[in-house]
Amino acid sequence: MLAALVAFVAAGATALHALDAPLHAGPPPAGVTDPLPSARPPSTLAFSVLQTGVSGGAAEALLVGRGRWTEHRRPSQSAVLIRHPHGVMLYDSGLGRQVDAQFAVNDRFHRHAFRYERSGFLPALDQLERAGWHPELVRFIVPSHLHWDHVSGLPDFPDAQVWVTPEEREHAQRGQPPAFLKSQFDGVRHWRDLRFDGPPRLGFSASHDVFGDGSVVLLPLAGHTAGQVGLWLRLPSGRSYLFTGDVTWTIEGVQQAADRSWLLRRLLPLDHDERSNQAAILHLHHIMKHHPDITIVPAHDENVLKTLPSFPALQG
Repeated sequence: MLAALVAFVAAGATALHALDAPLHAGPPPAGVTDPLPSARPPSTLAFSVLQTGVSGGAAEALLVGRGRWTEHRRPSQSAVLIRHPHGVMLYDSGLGRQVDAQFAVNDRFHRHAFRYERSGFLPALDQLERAGWHPELVRFIVPSHLHWDHVSGLPDFPDAQVWVTPEEREHAQRGQPPAFLKSQFDGVRHWRDLRFDGPPRLGFSASHDVFGDGSVVLLPLAGHTAGQVGLWLRLPSGRSYLFTGDVTWTIEGVQQAADRSWLLRRLLPLDHDERSNQAAILHLHHIMKHHPDITIVPAHDENVLKTLPSFPALQG
């Protein structure tokens, strides 16, 4: 019986391995291989990561196709602070002060599947106040998308503008738990429609230059949600980062052109448009290949985030 059980498990693992084959990369999208456009980041531009919690975790093989079953990953829930002479902004807001009440609307299954832990981390607002930063300094917040673990902190910054594409806002308004928790964004007082009104960048058809100097550029990454947004940050030091939301949960997904595991995608409704999200994975894969100086940062990859400055430290 033991031999039969081992054989059954081995056969299942082999089948899943085949189902989780990497995506076919093909040629890069037009424009990906072009020289990078110039940027003029101001000397005082800097950024930092505010980690606000961690997920309950799962085997890496569930989070990314052909990942390791023996490696337990603890995805991070964070906000990214960018200090520019023309204003302070957040990309995502992490888990906020009211996350427990917000999350309680989920049923038992989803409370377990998407469980989180503070693990000693504070909400972004508390971290800022401890460091002597007034909340009013945060002029606007650009959520990568409106899923619950990216916008829980929006109510903590009631005076900030929230930049979202019309498609994303409509998607969220029609959405339901566990992905979208309306208590997190129904009270937003200052919405701003995000329009990609700038030229093509990195092979994307359009862009939006936040400050007009090429240092902070927003890019369309729809697929995981209807209007997910990426952020390309170029620092005065010459370092460059591309924050990619939830296109993949791990950097391995970009490196290997691999989606989340087939099994998890069958168990949970993870993407608004799976094919579009897979196209975004391939796009990022080509950017990594042709522009190795750009550090790609999936929102939840705890290993990548450990290499970035942790608030109150700033890197410019």
